[in-house]
Amino acid sequence: MLDNDDEGFYALKSELFGASADTVTSSANQAHLTFERTAAYVDEALTGEELQVVKDHLTGCEQCVMAVNDLSAFRKKITPGLDREYPFPLAPHAPASNENLWRRFVAAVQPLMPRSPTLVIGSALAALLMIASGWLIWLAIERNGKNPKITQTPPSPTAPIVTPSISPILTQGGAEVIARLNDGAGQVTLDGNGKLSGIDHLPAGYQEMIRNALTSQRLEKPPLLAGLVRHDSLLRKGGDSRGGRFPVINPVGIVILSDRPTFRWSPLEGATGYVVEVYDDKLNQVLISPRGADTSWRATRSLERGGIYSWQVTAIKGGEEFSSPRPPAPPAKFRILDETMANEIVQAQRDYASSHLALALVYTKAGLLDEAVREFRELHKANPNSEISRRLLAGAQAMRR
Repeated sequence: MLDNDDEGFYALKSELFGASADTVTSSANQAHLTFERTAAYVDEALTGEELQVVKDHLTGCEQCVMAVNDLSAFRKKITPGLDREYPFPLAPHAPASNENLWRRFVAAVQPLMPRSPTLVIGSALAALLMIASGWLIWLAIERNGKNPKITQTPPSPTAPIVTPSISPILTQGGAEVIARLNDGAGQVTLDGNGKLSGIDHLPAGYQEMIRNALTSQRLEKPPLLAGLVRHDSLLRKGGDSRGGRFPVINPVGIVILSDRPTFRWSPLEGATGYVVEVYDDKLNQVLISPRGADTSWRATRSLERGGIYSWQVTAIKGGEEFSSPRPPAPPAKFRILDETMANEIVQAQRDYASSHLALALVYTKAGLLDEAVREFRELHKANPNSEISRRLLAGAQAMRR
């Protein structure tokens, strides 16, 4: 929501340019793939235009890519067991093939699944495994009649009875290990007593951040993002009813480390020049760019650290001016990281560069979400099967949108 001062300023600027606002659509707001479509893609049941639409969507949606990968891995894991022999008498009819059983399983699960595929990942995958186990047992009973008799073979009198061994739970100093992640050249371990190993070189405050993140497996939204409107809100609103549609790209709704930001925006077809204006939190103009043809411009002087700023770009086309963003879209605001936190970031980059986990959490605390996502990606690459690293990455990506 706009402050009264912000609203009045942008409304006045809109009147001067003599145009009402309109909404702009963006591919960033496309819906995620449904579970049905995700399952059909994994099953290679899509063809033609529908297959191309899914492929195009997957090129720009990391969450749906993760969902497809998880469901594909799950399919490969469950399919070999669908024709496993169970200790029931053989059914009078021939068993179905693995492929048909997999499709029957997908058809049975679809009504139970939410429309969004994002729940295919994470905890929902565990739920699918539970459903699959129960379904396999039911399938075996169905194959072999309503009242199957279990055939037990007594052990040979001369053969020793062997009790199956149970793999011991991983322990560290007698306590159960609840998290273990490869991190740079080392490994971070957290046991049930809250003891961390592998990060003794980090300050106590950083160790506590890591302990909390591994225990909760989620990220807290940094206070420095308060008052900043996320980028997708600007994509849903704004534009120009006269055909001026060129959304701003960056910086929008984020905290940045540099005090001389680079402003970027989408091109407006037919525009011959652009002018960028930057305002402080009191709507005083602090920077204005010369007219140029590029779709980016770097501030010519430093902005005050810790301050919140907004910016707008005006395109000149055929003697007319088009501005972005404009009401009813909120202003494109961003924050310059304060000096104390900026110094901490520089020191962490120098002293703890080998720890993707530590850097990712420090960046998150500072509100530097682009940098945090980059480090969480590296952490997940080193731990591709870790649910913890997957959840931390997804949490950082969600805050950035």
